[in-house]
Amino acid sequence: MGLEFSVLGPLCAWRDGREIDLGRPQQRAVLAALLLAPGQLVPLAQLIDGLWGEDDSQWPKNPVGQLSTHTHRLRRAMAAHGDSGGAVLVAESGGYRLNVDRRSVDLFHYDAAVLESAALRHDDPVRARALLREALGRWRGPALDGVPGVLAERARHRLAAGRHAVTKTLLDIELTLGRHAELLPELGALAARNPHDEEVQRLYVLALHRGGRTAEALAAFDALRERLDRELGLEPAPAMMELHTRIRHGDPALTAPTVPARRRRPARPCQLPPDIPDWVGRGAELREAEGLLRQPGTSPVLALSGPRGSGTSAFAVHLAHAVQDAYPDGQLYASADGPRDGGALEEAGPAEARAVLAAFLRALGERPPEAADTDELSRRFRATLAGRRVLVLLDGVAVPEPLLPATAGCAAVLTGAAPDALPAGAAHIRIGPLEADDAHELLARVAGADRVREEPGPVAELAALCGHLPLHLRAAATRLAARPQWSVAGLVARTGRR
Repeated sequence: MGLEFSVLGPLCAWRDGREIDLGRPQQRAVLAALLLAPGQLVPLAQLIDGLWGEDDSQWPKNPVGQLSTHTHRLRRAMAAHGDSGGAVLVAESGGYRLNVDRRSVDLFHYDAAVLESAALRHDDPVRARALLREALGRWRGPALDGVPGVLAERARHRLAAGRHAVTKTLLDIELTLGRHAELLPELGALAARNPHDEEVQRLYVLALHRGGRTAEALAAFDALRERLDRELGLEPAPAMMELHTRIRHGDPALTAPTVPARRRRPARPCQLPPDIPDWVGRGAELREAEGLLRQPGTSPVLALSGPRGSGTSAFAVHLAHAVQDAYPDGQLYASADGPRDGGALEEAGPAEARAVLAAFLRALGERPPEAADTDELSRRFRATLAGRRVLVLLDGVAVPEPLLPATAGCAAVLTGAAPDALPAGAAHIRIGPLEADDAHELLARVAGADRVREEPGPVAELAALCGHLPLHLRAAATRLAARPQWSVAGLVARTGRR
């Protein structure tokens, strides 16, 4: 059996089925950091900041020595009988590496089941549902429950957001399989706990309608619309508005569908980076962009731009997740740092564009010829997309033309594209600084609502010093979160002196 680890709940470890005593909290925090990147070198600086924060005045006198002590004790705890454990937890130049198989950590079994379910969702929803139930069944409570440190807290927040997204996907599949009656109590409770989560509200309204409670479904929509307008000054998203229209018109396609017959279908890649769990603001821009990408029968190209730090990349990723249902045949992603299976492509030159196109074709289930040049691969890429609805996200690619789908039913979202490199007819949305209220909300979500509420004046000053730009706001809020002894006014004074 060897070593096994669980992070989806209290941090636990077993050797040959027997639980290991992982020692004091800081020791467990070191192990948690290493388990999130098994087999990879975790730098000393990352471990130190993750345990004690970025403020070196709060560090122990010898943080490197403390880490050495913690890792020594962890080696002894995890060692097999008669072994020092040195081969499992290795000290290398500049950091530490935990040499364990990813399959020994429950998080990666969970991730694998979620990915497999996504690939089967349209062809075999029964199997996809079983995989998601298996994945969610691995959770034993909040991730890394009780583990201290900034790194563990960030991981907890990220994994909780992912768990919520998987739960919504499972409920959507359950509705596809006609289980609206059984789901109504659970969906009703989930909708009450998440009054602004429009996907949860959409599923609840759909389940009510399919259960013959159409009047309640329409009332739930009206309540959501009123709540969004009163509390956020927003209209429901296009997907919610579309459902409302179809219910009012008595669309027969909304009745509970039958389970589709299993058949072989083209690959449906989902290469998007994780969504932003604590997304704030941008409601008007998101609705404009989502409305553009949801127009039937079009092949839109949407270019996003904004000042450095405005979060165009984060906006693009969040938008792509929001419209995934409109592009059910896949979402492809490449960035200036490189695609998921290819080289870097800031300028999308011939060699780099060729690598990206080959990666995209492989993701779509094709075998690109090794000798093919960029033009041939681009033609094959567009031919492969014919009849499919696929979204392509190109992040920071200055000259995107060879990588654009240019196929009816498909769409592209671009950031960092040179204006003269955009195709004719491309739409453009500029992403500026956040509104003042949204900037305060972002600071509150990351640094803590109480701290923001107690110092409204310094919070406004800090937001202004950050230019209301999400990148700078998040960096400032992260510093505050890592330093509970600091006041917001103190950080403003430090920032102003720089």
